[in-house]
Amino acid sequence: MQGKIIIKQAEVKPSEAGLELGVFAREVLGLSSRRLQKAVRTQGLMRNGRPAHSKSKLRAGDVVQVALPAQEQVKIPVAKAGGLRILYEDEWLLAADKPAGLPTYSVKDQGGLANQVAGYFLSRGLKLTPRPVHRLDTPASGVVLFAKEAEVQAEISALWAQGQVRRIYYAICLGKWERPGTIELPIQGRRAVTKLEPLKVHPHCTELLVELVTGRTHQIRRHLAALGHPLWGDVRYGGPRGPRLALHALEVSFPHPRKKGEQLKICSPLPADELHP
Repeated sequence: MQGKIIIKQAEVKPSEAGLELGVFAREVLGLSSRRLQKAVRTQGLMRNGRPAHSKSKLRAGDVVQVALPAQEQVKIPVAKAGGLRILYEDEWLLAADKPAGLPTYSVKDQGGLANQVAGYFLSRGLKLTPRPVHRLDTPASGVVLFAKEAEVQAEISALWAQGQVRRIYYAICLGKWERPGTIELPIQGRRAVTKLEPLKVHPHCTELLVELVTGRTHQIRRHLAALGHPLWGDVRYGGPRGPRLALHALEVSFPHPRKKGEQLKICSPLPADELHP
């Protein structure tokens, strides 16, 4: 394991027994094909602490780990930190409030939230590269979590894979959604689960609390659109035009990776813009 960082880890459940190791890494751990290939090449695809073949069959209770070589820090262009709103910061983590329309990060120019965080670190004399633990769609707003070290990023990724990270969103969908419910519809062949709770039903739209059980690309947007309730402002998925996409990351909560027994809950207030119906 010298020179490698564990980025994903999970124990195989009885219902997952019999899956091939590579399939488990893709479908359960959410590993991209590119990262899976790299893990295989570098003997970072492991079963119970040892490198294993991607075609090997798993048993209940096996611990699957994916480790990749420690890499040099990614060069992120630095932007001025003016306007950056920090929701939480400690020695290992920083959470920022992303406004709608701003990408999570950009490696080509200075136009991303991570670029502003890089500027903030530089202004404090810190030689750190912000490492996004997750992303928000550019037109969405709310909490984005950054790790200050690669190891911490990997530890939170492991918590993510184990289902210990809770993500709550505020959304406005077209039409009336009057009862709490769960959407289970695969996205690109992968399991995807979204929980919904109506907050307020209007004549033509509904304010919702949404919990992501899994985290697929555009999951909330795709799931609601598939059921005929696209998000307000989500023209891409059939929603009505609006000032912005009606999707805001309200809360992220998880066990602190370095403070044993501490549960972090990071919240972002609803923005005072055109999000509300």
